[in-house]
Amino acid sequence: MKKIMKYIGLSFLACMFFAACEDFLTEIPLDAYSVEGKYKTQADFTQAIAGVYSRNQALYADHADWFSRVILRADDSQNGGAYAYGFDQFTENSVDVAFLNNGWKGLYKIISFSNLILDRIDAAQFTDAALKDYIKGEAYMFRGYAYWMLGWQFGGVPLYDKPVTTEEVLQIKRSTQAETFDFAIADYKRAIELLPEAWTGSNIGRVTKYAAAGMLARLYMFRGEFSQAKTYLTQVIQSGKYALATDYRDCFSEDHENDAERVWSVQFMSGQSGEGQSFSSSALPQEASTSNPYMPFAGYASAVRVSENMLAAYEPGDLRKEITTVTGLTISGLLDTVSYWCIKYTYEVNTPLTQSDWGIDIPILRYTDIVMMYAEALNEEGYVAGGEAFQIVNEVRARAGLAPLDPAVVSDRDKFREAIKRERRVEFCWEGLRWLDLVRWGDAVRVMNEHFLHPDEGGGRYYMEPHQVLFQIPFDQLSRYNNTDILWQNPGY
Repeated sequence: MKKIMKYIGLSFLACMFFAACEDFLTEIPLDAYSVEGKYKTQADFTQAIAGVYSRNQALYADHADWFSRVILRADDSQNGGAYAYGFDQFTENSVDVAFLNNGWKGLYKIISFSNLILDRIDAAQFTDAALKDYIKGEAYMFRGYAYWMLGWQFGGVPLYDKPVTTEEVLQIKRSTQAETFDFAIADYKRAIELLPEAWTGSNIGRVTKYAAAGMLARLYMFRGEFSQAKTYLTQVIQSGKYALATDYRDCFSEDHENDAERVWSVQFMSGQSGEGQSFSSSALPQEASTSNPYMPFAGYASAVRVSENMLAAYEPGDLRKEITTVTGLTISGLLDTVSYWCIKYTYEVNTPLTQSDWGIDIPILRYTDIVMMYAEALNEEGYVAGGEAFQIVNEVRARAGLAPLDPAVVSDRDKFREAIKRERRVEFCWEGLRWLDLVRWGDAVRVMNEHFLHPDEGGGRYYMEPHQVLFQIPFDQLSRYNNTDILWQNPGY
């Protein structure tokens, strides 16, 4: 049986509980049906938290949201993609790039829905006290995750921890990035205290305390606080509940969803249930022959090629390259042996019926990322030739069919750091981590401008400025506030 968040009808429940919330990104109308008539019983909150999962699912279900904001921005994909509005070339403006505004609104919807749950759950009637704590933990987890995403992408944002009206929202001044991260940290810690170690039966796929711990560690890694990150990474590693997938393909195959490699994934289900995703379709071009073994139908006009820069990052014999990318497709009747496309999200068991009917889950946090972050933190605290950090990276490399790192070559902390950077790039290609890593390492400007020198990337026509490590605040949001003392544009835009 598929996970609970797949079969209870997320979209329907979200509409029931959060109807008419589209008018303003942060306001949930306090009408008699959606709030006052609900949020009283255990069943109400079970449905309400499903609505939060639905809003998170929506961020990943479409090819123009999460994909556009965090994959197109980096050097894994070829720039000049259709409908990117210059975002992949760092020439975008805040009026045209709708997916920036959609991402902002989607994350604030998660915050608002979580706030409603947290505001009302203590007074609700529950027959299962443990479930009450778990749902509170889920709400804290999602709110922390939303503020973390807003913080690293846009910088400091307005913070609020309770239901608010439109008028109240417009008076909440933008916080700093550090304050936004501190808020997310506090929520993650509350989630860790409340969430279960694991879910069973039809609840498998819901977030756990280890998902919260891993995401908190990711935030600490972003801030360069390696000791704190190690504390929470250790919790996940020592739980005994996770392990590296034996085959790299299993990290993405529908056959292995919610196994020991997956710490947290966005859940999807095919079968025209309304719970499928279209991201997989967006990876292959519209003109591709429907006889190709990766999809039974044409892809999207907005499909983006894997960059030559990315392809060159693979070492000879790296098995991950053929699992992640493909060439030799028949496109518009002609065999194309030049272009490469991403097939990491097309290992479907149940054949999707439409372009938006893919049931493959999208990983947010894999166990491989947990141990790779741990190895990186170990190295930052003190290089040890052939030590535990080497053992971790070499296990990942062995799965990819590669020889182990040689301490005689990777002979100090700086060289090991560079080895980690290379390994993370090929391991997590097109998983939304490359841009995050470039920003946290302070490498984004240098790497992207080197990328743009490649003939296929403009030959120096495009250029990233230092301020572009943050996205610009969407024009629609600035217009709604219309008060630069409360919400202002990021410097440089």
